[in-house]
Amino acid sequence: MSVRSGLLGNWRVSVPLVFCLVLTLLLAFVVFHYFFLTFTVAVSLALMLGPAHRRLTARFGGRAGLSASVLVVVCLVALLVPLYLYATLLVQQAVDVVTWVRPRLEPVEIEKLWSRTLPQRYPLVMAWIRQLTGGASAMASLSAGLSQLASSANHLVQDALTGLVALFLDFGLFVMMLFFLLRDGELLRESLRGISPLTRGQETELLTHLTRTVKGVLMSMIVVPVVQGALAFPAFWMLGVPKPHLWSLMVVFAAVIPVLGSPLAWVPVALYLFFSVSATKGIILFVYGSLVISGIDNLIKPIILRNAAQIHTMLAFLSILGGVYAFGPKGLIAGPMVLSLVLSAYRIYRYDVLRWRALPGSLAEVQPPPETPPPRAPEAVLVAEGEA
Repeated sequence: MSVRSGLLGNWRVSVPLVFCLVLTLLLAFVVFHYFFLTFTVAVSLALMLGPAHRRLTARFGGRAGLSASVLVVVCLVALLVPLYLYATLLVQQAVDVVTWVRPRLEPVEIEKLWSRTLPQRYPLVMAWIRQLTGGASAMASLSAGLSQLASSANHLVQDALTGLVALFLDFGLFVMMLFFLLRDGELLRESLRGISPLTRGQETELLTHLTRTVKGVLMSMIVVPVVQGALAFPAFWMLGVPKPHLWSLMVVFAAVIPVLGSPLAWVPVALYLFFSVSATKGIILFVYGSLVISGIDNLIKPIILRNAAQIHTMLAFLSILGGVYAFGPKGLIAGPMVLSLVLSAYRIYRYDVLRWRALPGSLAEVQPPPETPPPRAPEAVLVAEGEA
C-alpha cells in the first residue's frame, strides 16, 4: 500500500512539474525567438574572440568589461569601415551616372534614340516593343514607363526604409549581446554546466568544433570577396570598362554583402557595356560574372570550411545554401553552426555512447577524445588479473 501511494504521489508531483516546465519553455520561446538568430551569430563571434578576450582581460588586470569593450569597438571598426568605403564609392559612381544620363534625357536625344539608334541596333526588339506600346511616340512611352517606375520605386523605398530600421535595431542588439557574452561568457557556461548532460571533454570538443566552424565561415567572408575582385579586374580591363581597378574594388565590397553579393557591382557594368559599348561585350561579362565571379563563391567557401572544421565539402556547401534559404543573411553563420552541432552530436553518440573504435589499418575519421579509453577485451582483463 505504501509503495502504491508513493508511486501515486510521485505521479501527482512529476506530471504538474513537467507541464509547468513545458509551458515555461513555450512562453520563453514565444518571447525570445525573435532574437534567436542574432544571439546565435553573437555567440559564434564570442566563441572565436574568447581567447583574445582572456588575454586582454589578463593584461588589463582582470577587468573583463574593459577588454570586452575594446574587442567590440574593434569589431565595429572592421564592419563599418568597409561599408563606409563601399557607400562612398557607390555615391561617386551614382554621381557619374547621373552626369552621364542627364544630357541623354533631353527630349531631342530621347526621340533620336527611340526612332533611329535603337531600331538600327535592335530591330526585332524595337518591333516587339512598338507592338506592345501600340506605336506610341518616344515621350508617351517614356512617360508611361516613368510613371510605373515611380510607383515601383515608391514601394521599394518604403520597404528599404523599413528594412533599414530593422537592420539598425538588429545590429544594436548584436553589439549588446556580443559585449555581454564576452564579459559574462564564463559565468553563463558555468550556469549551464549544472544542467548539461555533457562531460567536460564532450563540451570542449563541441566548443572547439564550433569555434573552428566559425573561423572558417569568417575566413571565407574575407577570402572570397578578395578572390572575386581579383577575378573581375582582368575581365573589366580586357572588355574596356572605365576605371577597372575601381570597379574591381567595388566587387570586393559588394561581395561582403550577404545574399546579394558581387552582382551588385558587376551587373551594372555588364548593362553599361551592353547598352553603351557593345552588346557582345555585355553578354560576355554577364556570362563570365555568373559563372566565374559569382560562381567561385560556391567553390571556395566549402573548401575553407572543410580545411578549418573538417567538414565534408558537399555538407559545407549545403549548410551555407540551406542556412541562407532558411534564415537569410544570418544563415551564412547559422547554417554551418547547425551542421557543426549535428556532427558533434554524431561524434559524441558514436564514440562515447556506442563506444566505436577504428580498427587498425582502417580509415579512421576522427580519433575519439582521449578522456574515454577504449574498453578492454575480456581476455586482456583476465590476463591482467592473473598477473596481479
